[in-house]
Amino acid sequence: MAWYPVEWVLGIYYGPSAHRATYGRLDGRDTKYTKDYIQLSRKREFLQTVSRLFPVAVSGDGSVPLTYQWPAGTTPGAFVFTSADRPHLKWETSLGAPKAWRMLLAPGDTTAETIPGDPSHLDFVSAERELTLLAKRGAGQPYLLAIKLQNEPRKLHLRAYLADADKRYSWADLKLVPPEIYSLAKQTTQRRALSWQTFNSGGSVPSTVVTNAISVLSASSDPMEAINAFDEDTARALLPYLRQPAYGLFFDPLLNHDAWIGPAPLPEQLALLADDLIDSLNSRIPQNTQDDALAETMEADPGEVVAFRHQIENDNFHVADSTSTTKTRGSAQRAFAEAVKRNYEFRCAITGIETRDFLVAAHIVPWSKDQTIRLDPSNGICLSLILDRAFEKGYVIIANDGTIEIDRERVGGDDALRQQLELYEGRKIFLPTNGAPKPEYLQRRRTIVGNSN
Repeated sequence: MAWYPVEWVLGIYYGPSAHRATYGRLDGRDTKYTKDYIQLSRKREFLQTVSRLFPVAVSGDGSVPLTYQWPAGTTPGAFVFTSADRPHLKWETSLGAPKAWRMLLAPGDTTAETIPGDPSHLDFVSAERELTLLAKRGAGQPYLLAIKLQNEPRKLHLRAYLADADKRYSWADLKLVPPEIYSLAKQTTQRRALSWQTFNSGGSVPSTVVTNAISVLSASSDPMEAINAFDEDTARALLPYLRQPAYGLFFDPLLNHDAWIGPAPLPEQLALLADDLIDSLNSRIPQNTQDDALAETMEADPGEVVAFRHQIENDNFHVADSTSTTKTRGSAQRAFAEAVKRNYEFRCAITGIETRDFLVAAHIVPWSKDQTIRLDPSNGICLSLILDRAFEKGYVIIANDGTIEIDRERVGGDDALRQQLELYEGRKIFLPTNGAPKPEYLQRRRTIVGNSN
């Protein structure tokens, strides 16, 4: 399983409006079955939220391209901000509504569709009857969900759930979702068809190995002694979780309805010992795999490299600690470095050096600090070796606008180093057209470096 942090969820009541939009176009001139979109809210709060969540260039028609995704399926669409009617989630008219939101006579947990019904009617009366037949079919009340994950500004994961349905539809029961999502869906009605909520999610989701280790530590009268008995693989898996335990909501795009987890917090007695436990693990585990320059020399798995390239192309930048190995680190760095160096036209953003043997794709927010953005090219800068080291250790600091600053206190009395770095002080780094550093990443880097003093 691969769990990704949830950032925003939209809940839609499946009433006449949603049914007519998703059922499909009919023969004849009936206008109630001609929509190829779900209408959204015009409230200022909603528009401000979605403008922040989908911060990509809006085209001339006021829309942002999207991919709608569900297990084993995708379809193109768009988030339309500017409209004569309302903002809406649109899909290609010729392709029809996404399957995850459509009807099927015999749906199951392995089908894209969830809502039971005959989708083949072409006349108004029969299409309308399919909505009223939901109760007779024991399907209860359907709800449509659109889930946005962190670092996916052009993708929505779609699901449908059934509330108060017969046991034969237990695989799609709305009670399978976390309480927050259940409440969000239940807020909707036929008159108030939409609800939405943002979520603050992050950290490391515990694997089975980590969960078992936490159980051992919790049951031990001396966790510090118990942690020293773990083998190296367990210690490596446990370390990132102790640094930042998962919080918020997480979602697995490959699962259908049972695709959510809300991780429990670290037990209080272990939270109080977290720093000591981390120090104990750090003393046993070499930390050099966090170094970008070294990672570029590590062994890589060709298949993993290809998979990571595809992730980057699809704006999926997550590499989970629970599945990461030393070889994975090398594979991920190789794919990341290709994207970053290409964005910077294979030259150092500070010195201008172009000889490729001297270039490194440096993470802004370090690999060890955030597994959700490890592959994000905007979290990388192409630097020459000495500037990479200076940036890594905080001798060189980059402001949000790209201005280069020198930490003279760190440089100390090394006049040769100071003279080298002063050449670039006050200048701005070369900013590429694609994958320019995000200000929030640069701010996080400065905070991390400041805390390491």
